[in-house]
Amino acid sequence: MSTGLQGLPGRDVIVLAEQALLGALLFQPHMLATVSGWLEPEHFYLPHHTALYSAMRHLAKAGHPAFIEKHPSAEDGLAWVQQITALSAEEAPAVTPSYAHTLISSCPQPKHASAYGHMVLADHTRRTVAQHAARLCQAVQEAPGLDAGVDLTCARADELADVLEQLARRWRPHPGSLPRTKVGLTPSPNEDTGDRVHVEQAFLSAVTHQPTKLREVRAYLTVEDFADPVHQQLFRALAALDHRGDPVDPVTVLWEAQYRGAFTRTTTTPQEVLAICEPSGNDPIYWAVRVLGQSLISTAAEVSTRIKALAADATLTPHQLITASRRAHGDLTLIRLRWHRAQSEIAATEPRHQPKPFTADRVSPRLPTQGTTSQSSPPRTPRSPTSPPGSAPVPSGQSPLSAPPSSPHGPSSNPRGRR
Repeated sequence: MSTGLQGLPGRDVIVLAEQALLGALLFQPHMLATVSGWLEPEHFYLPHHTALYSAMRHLAKAGHPAFIEKHPSAEDGLAWVQQITALSAEEAPAVTPSYAHTLISSCPQPKHASAYGHMVLADHTRRTVAQHAARLCQAVQEAPGLDAGVDLTCARADELADVLEQLARRWRPHPGSLPRTKVGLTPSPNEDTGDRVHVEQAFLSAVTHQPTKLREVRAYLTVEDFADPVHQQLFRALAALDHRGDPVDPVTVLWEAQYRGAFTRTTTTPQEVLAICEPSGNDPIYWAVRVLGQSLISTAAEVSTRIKALAADATLTPHQLITASRRAHGDLTLIRLRWHRAQSEIAATEPRHQPKPFTADRVSPRLPTQGTTSQSSPPRTPRSPTSPPGSAPVPSGQSPLSAPPSSPHGPSSNPRGRR
């Protein structure tokens, strides 16, 4: 059996599966109905195979006799092959009549077309996962700054999550779906560790002299967010002192770090720790968010590396690849949740915009001041606080609370007084 796999190192298996599938569909056109419902042209690896499959679906949709009949005549079968070759050659010049016959001879069993189609779809799933993992890694490497880099990284991570969700619905789970590949975390080759160390030192210096911010910071910052092992031990010491309610200053931090093995598990010295904890006057919240943002970008680089390694492992089934990739992506999701919590807490503590108060220039008209009278209206005589609306004003020189003069007819002489 001729395979025609020259010049395609590393992709021999998938190329052979695509050739076997196309050969089966050329030899028995009615088998196209078993794969056309779920296999698309873009699922093929080679471009001329994509053109061949597209031509087959076009002729089948047009009602070609070779596709409609289960046992077509020799003339219909030959016309099927010739027309597919002619349509494919318009988009892929590599498709020739001799290559069509090569595909037919490459198919061992045309009745296994559905199995060949699942091989093509499985390899497309692997390539899709690797492609989106590479896009995530590229977003990390090309990040213009911390804020823009975090936004771009989160956007690429959402795209990867959506693709994994769609692929998970396509491939059903099966027993033994745990991945067999063991991939360790590797740091990003383009990671600027010097900048991370500077940011972490600025945070530790600021929070040591403003320990009241520790409780707020501990809600979203963890030890794993620090790249330097010494900084991890110092943050553990600060968190422990704040948790117990003990005083926090450079000496107490140094003492707590000694209890936690900072000088036995690392090569740091007490003088270096005191230098890190020197007062700086920085804002701990600002630097804590920057530490978390750099940790998010670094985690995204590690996750993309893990997923690319999983996609390159040919021993994993599609479901195993999807399961392992979603677990790796979960590590990035956890730190993104802490990032959003930090942003929401900062937004809640920022002062809200207050409207401008009303001033005398904004009040119209202006009231007259003491010693001046308005020309538009005469001065009013004050009324009694107990008099009803519409009553006569109180004459000058009479107390507002004094009784009014009695009527000569008495209060009951008024015929309208009784109702």
